[in-house]
Amino acid sequence: MKMLTTETSRGVGQLLREVAEDGAHLARQEVHLARIEFAQIARDIGKGTGLTVAAAMLGLLTVQMLVFGIVLLMGDALFRGHYWIAAFVLTAILGGAAFFLLKRGTSLLSPKNMKPEKTLATLRRHKHA
Repeated sequence: MKMLTTETSRGVGQLLREVAEDGAHLARQEVHLARIEFAQIARDIGKGTGLTVAAAMLGLLTVQMLVFGIVLLMGDALFRGHYWIAAFVLTAILGGAAFFLLKRGTSLLSPKNMKPEKTLATLRRHKHA
């Protein structure tokens, strides 16, 4: 009878050790898989960023060509061949638009606008309730 108890306890101990080792092995495999997935995500982010920058540069060149065309049209139509006046007028207009967009963008990105006010109000209400 004593022999049966020793074998059973030894079997349970061995079984628990195997379960622990299998769990550790599974955890290592999950970490390895996560590393592979994060590496793929990082590669995709790099490629996406590169393509976005390339698109932005081509877009900028496109806008520059458009502005140049508008300067030529304005110089011919409005300023009788005085293209430099058209360039200054268009520069002033575009500079004003850029300034407006900059001010609007920075106000939206200010720290006071980054607070989740509704969530904070809800948390305050639940805290006092």
